[in-house]
Amino acid sequence: MQQENKYLVKATNISKIYNHEPVLSDINLEVKKGDRIGIVGPNGSGKTTLCEILAQLRRPSSGQALKEYGVRIGMQLQESKYPKGTTAYDILNLYLKAYKLYLEPEVILSYLTTLNVKELMNKDISKLSGGQQQRINILLALIINPDLVILDELATGLDLESKERIYDLLSQFLGDQEKGLIIISHNMDEIQNFCDTLIFMVNGVIQKISNVQEIVREFGTVEKFVKEKFKEYQIQPTNISNSNLNQEVSNDKWAKQWKKYVDKNKK
Repeated sequence: MQQENKYLVKATNISKIYNHEPVLSDINLEVKKGDRIGIVGPNGSGKTTLCEILAQLRRPSSGQALKEYGVRIGMQLQESKYPKGTTAYDILNLYLKAYKLYLEPEVILSYLTTLNVKELMNKDISKLSGGQQQRINILLALIINPDLVILDELATGLDLESKERIYDLLSQFLGDQEKGLIIISHNMDEIQNFCDTLIFMVNGVIQKISNVQEIVREFGTVEKFVKEKFKEYQIQPTNISNSNLNQEVSNDKWAKQWKKYVDKNKK
């Protein structure tokens, strides 16, 4: 009997070219169930492009990106452009329909409350602040209960309270040992606290894959290790930093609104 394949996504000899310039070069990476991976590197090193390819949002110029059958991927994009006049509620509806998900209204309301976005859901999403849109993007990535979540600079534009709420929610999500995580971040505390593997990228190439616990034992912190790598590759680490790091459910108008929606669309 063949052993069950445990990978979630796999990149084989991935390369990507934009405007005749290489962005990724011969990337090989396998993300398995339970992997917690942090990706760091200077701006323009191909981190976001690699993750978009892994999430099946972008095609490689050559090579192959495979997703195991039935694997659900949630990705929070660093920058999202939404059509004017579309509410966050509209976008969430589209997500749930696209994934053919039925969620109890109380479950949805708990996400909205935890991320403090309940009051934003009926507003034009294109007019929300960057931090508000970021919270909506994180909501969309996590509410589908993905097997693999990919977070691209998740704390950008967020105040301390919002960061704490999101870190708590992410910790709950990772309580399932089979869930996979990829974080792109310039915040080394996020890598050190949530990841067991660190990938260092420069110029579209994976230069080093390291165990986070071993890094901490040798260097004291992930930040010190990354700064050493930046020196090695003669990169100025100006944007690498550390940072200090009872859901209430009620039958209000949101629960009623969602109940009406899911009853209408429930099979």
